[in-house]
Amino acid sequence: MNNANVAGQRQSATDPTAQVFLAYAVEDGCPSPGEAIAGPGGAEVVEALRQLLAQAQITYRQCPCPWPADADPEVIISRAAEACDNYVLVLSPYTLADVFCLQGLLFALSLNKRIVPVLSETISAHHLPEPLRTLETIDLRDRSLPLAQTDGGRQLLQTLHHAADYHQAHTRLLVRALQWERQQRHPDLLLQGDELAQYQRWLVLANGRFAERSVLESHHGPIQLQTLYIAESARHRSSQGNAVALGMSWIRRWL
Repeated sequence: MNNANVAGQRQSATDPTAQVFLAYAVEDGCPSPGEAIAGPGGAEVVEALRQLLAQAQITYRQCPCPWPADADPEVIISRAAEACDNYVLVLSPYTLADVFCLQGLLFALSLNKRIVPVLSETISAHHLPEPLRTLETIDLRDRSLPLAQTDGGRQLLQTLHHAADYHQAHTRLLVRALQWERQQRHPDLLLQGDELAQYQRWLVLANGRFAERSVLESHHGPIQLQTLYIAESARHRSSQGNAVALGMSWIRRWL
């Protein structure tokens, strides 16, 4: 995650999350040394998106340009995708052939992230990856105005702001649950106190929010690991409470 660039609104050192992961093909976002990103196509849209997110004070991550020699793109993209609220994918002909963009898309989908495809160039619907065919695509091909003044730019910001608190909680809980899983489910990493109560309430609201919706509409719900993490945190708290109660009972009898 440390290899992913961060721009826009600055984050605290203790918060690894971001509102957006900006995914694009190398050809659209990483020019050769000395080459400006200002030409037609995806490169122009990527630069406009960076400016739009920064101006809107939306935190975002993006791939390093160029990739460091010792970088593992798959790991970097997966870590960035899991720690973002929205996976914004810039669609261009290059994207459809970029294995890391598509792997990141599938990974973000598996985590129930909000996927926001934005169109930088004309692409036939039947050329899109199947997971994108049911999602609304935001058209950013109009370059006659600054992106913030176009219908597509306004639609993108509206999408990112919609239910932002819900998606932020989803991401932060996911990051904690994944850390717990990767550390062999160490009990010191479980939720406690007010934080546990907060995410228990979130889980109830999230399950109620998606319970009566179709599978297509419920793809932003909690994943199984998040539910397990909350349940194990509650069980651990309960067992600790029982141990304290037994200890106090023994002390009273002894006295």
